[in-house]
Amino acid sequence: MANGQHQKHGLDYSETFTPTTNMPTICTILAMAAQKDWDIHQVNIKSAYLHTEIKEDIYMRAPPGYLKVGDEGNVLKLKRCLYGLKQAGFKWLEELASVFLEMGFMHSQIDQAIYYVCKADKHMVATVSVDDMVVTSKHLRHITEFKHHLRQYFEITDLGELSWLLGLWVECN
Repeated sequence: MANGQHQKHGLDYSETFTPTTNMPTICTILAMAAQKDWDIHQVNIKSAYLHTEIKEDIYMRAPPGYLKVGDEGNVLKLKRCLYGLKQAGFKWLEELASVFLEMGFMHSQIDQAIYYVCKADKHMVATVSVDDMVVTSKHLRHITEFKHHLRQYFEITDLGELSWLLGLWVECN
């Protein structure tokens, strides 16, 4: 974990906003999916923040045992975000948003954690909570295609049908 508490606004970072799913959003999406009898799946992106490049010059002390003997006073220049950097969440969501837009999703203007596709033959909704996603669609093949496309960019854990999220147990029939 990086020591983000030592970063200075305007010097090391400028934006920290990270949209994440909240309980009312989850409940609304689950209610919609239940009413429409849609499939609901969950996906986790492994090491999400490491997928984002840092444009600012940020240095950090090396973890104990990382450097060779005699190099202990050296620092590391970060090329990618790490958990703990102030801008990590914002940069990650920018990266993820670009992949969603490439897949044809629209970004909700009401809730920044929601992406959706609404075409004649394809209706899907995805909600993001940092590196976890819930995706729902009338057709399982659309969810399968979504996961396949994500794998082209990120290493994912396919958690299959949604059963547990944010302390909420979900049972799909």
